[in-house]
Amino acid sequence: MITLSDDEVALIRSILIALRAIKVRDIDRALVILSQGERREAE
Repeated sequence: MITLSDDEVALIRSILIALRAIKVRDIDRALVILSQGERREAE
């Protein structure tokens, strides 16, 4: 088992949060694009 210092844990946590934010933003953008496409098809 690997032992991490408090600083290492904080760094890993901040990196994971940053990656999650990027993915959520990309997913939201994709959902907006898809919903715009659905609206055009419904017209």
